[in-house]
Amino acid sequence: MRKVKDVIPNMCSLGKVLSQYTMVAQKSFDFGIGMQLYPAEIHTLSTVERLGGGGVTEIAHESGVTKGAVSQLISKLVKKELCVKEKDPENGARVVIKLTALGKIAVDNHYNFHLEHDRVFLEYLRSMDDEKLQVFDDICRNMNKWMDNYLK
Repeated sequence: MRKVKDVIPNMCSLGKVLSQYTMVAQKSFDFGIGMQLYPAEIHTLSTVERLGGGGVTEIAHESGVTKGAVSQLISKLVKKELCVKEKDPENGARVVIKLTALGKIAVDNHYNFHLEHDRVFLEYLRSMDDEKLQVFDDICRNMNKWMDNYLK
């Protein structure tokens, strides 16, 4: 096993990536609908689409954020007319979040944005054999556990 000092350069490289990700997360984008959306907003809309609609609990679980954070984001997105809250026909006490037509356009444009903007990295991932992709997934899973410890 390596000594801690031997992996410090790797941790520094990761730190640079995380710093850049933080900057991206604070930047807004127009996904062809005439308004700026932050990554948390468009990713919440994408999660709603992927789920085919859902409650705050399902969206929070799928997104890996708190129900409170999702609830606040949904309120903003409803005001922007990108999604709506509807009563669940099977459970009147439950509210289901669904995309509006404008929200669907934003999600579709967001997907296309990533296909183009992230093309090189997506090709890199697609070129990995199963074993390397599993290692990548393991690293991501372990990094999530690592970050969870900071949020406790």
